[in-house]
Amino acid sequence: MRSKTQPGARTFADEARRRQIVACAIDLIAEVGYPSASLAKIAERAEIAKSVVLYHFRDKDELVGALVETVFETSAGIMIPRILAASGARDRLRSYVESNGAFLDAHRRSAVALYEISTSYRDKSGRRFDEAIRSSIDDTGVPAEFALLDPLSILSAGMEDGDFVTDIDPVVLKNIIRAALDGAVAELARDETYDVIAHTTVLCDLVLSAIGAPS
Repeated sequence: MRSKTQPGARTFADEARRRQIVACAIDLIAEVGYPSASLAKIAERAEIAKSVVLYHFRDKDELVGALVETVFETSAGIMIPRILAASGARDRLRSYVESNGAFLDAHRRSAVALYEISTSYRDKSGRRFDEAIRSSIDDTGVPAEFALLDPLSILSAGMEDGDFVTDIDPVVLKNIIRAALDGAVAELARDETYDVIAHTTVLCDLVLSAIGAPS
């Protein structure tokens, strides 16, 4: 899903136009869902011709790739510094969940757009969103610091060090945490005023208590 156009080949005006198109795609997908957000409608939202969108993005898949990169980079900018600043598995897990909530709170439309894509996206080969992402990572690799956005490493390290006292499979715990975070976004999609900070605070307390590492 990664955008294939080389950044060095783009002018400042090109980059600005691409950012505008991505921002309009985020807004539209958050409003009407991924299937209904055609390139023509995205162009209309951006007040440009569809041909301009296709000049910057070869197709909808490439536009989605740029959108996903943008949202991931934004979330990483909020989450990674907080996780790195935490000491010990308990504090890192709390920082992971709470910084996730901070991202959702500050970038509600981006979070909802990504959620809409993740639940309904299929690429030209018929791959689901998670399959396309996995393939992209296999092809291009992932920055080491982005591994911090996967709670599995935090949970596994905490269990190995004895910070977390539980027999629960860390993969199961990771999936429960991710599902609960996705649930916050699902609520945001229905109600843009939903209190995601309260949601993630309660989630964090519940998880830490369940694995023997209460606040």
